[in-house]
Amino acid sequence: MSMTESGSSPDDTTASIVPGHHGDGLPQTVRILPAERAIEWIHAWAELDWPITWETAYATRDKLGWTPNPEDPELFTTELTVNQDRGYLIRLDGRCSEVSIPLCSRNLSAEPNTPWTTSLCQTYDAIANALTALYGPGEQTGNRTNVLQTDWILSNQVTVTLITSGKIMRAILKSPEVTAIDQWDAYFVEKYGEDYVDD
Repeated sequence: MSMTESGSSPDDTTASIVPGHHGDGLPQTVRILPAERAIEWIHAWAELDWPITWETAYATRDKLGWTPNPEDPELFTTELTVNQDRGYLIRLDGRCSEVSIPLCSRNLSAEPNTPWTTSLCQTYDAIANALTALYGPGEQTGNRTNVLQTDWILSNQVTVTLITSGKIMRAILKSPEVTAIDQWDAYFVEKYGEDYVDD
């Protein structure tokens, strides 16, 4: 199955999937980012010298061509998400601690075993395989019928998360500080159970 629009160049950087129809609640085209481009986006953030300043975060956002929300620069859109489903930056102790990147247009009406979900699964697998080639095996949780997630903890202690629900797909990158918090929480959950309270 071709990942580009009919008549578009093979070098186009945005895949167009599942043309919409008037009245079906979908945008005219819902799109999935090609795996190669997704890796470029993820790699651009993963290889920064974390923890990063807001100046570095904004400069990286702008370099990738994303558009900040004029009222809140911690929110942004990409060419996949115009007027919907913004990406976002999160702060911790005055620095950028996390970035969440949409890798497809949001398609809330997606049904299992359709061209959309097939393409989304194939792209998820391609991105996961490429990240494994770069960073080694990740830890996978969940399943394709609900939420599927794979996490990689890199040598710089940045966490890269790839997640899909069949309707959306995102990459989330967390700073070493947030990675340490998540590992600490996971340790206590494993030791004391899901209902433990951290006082």
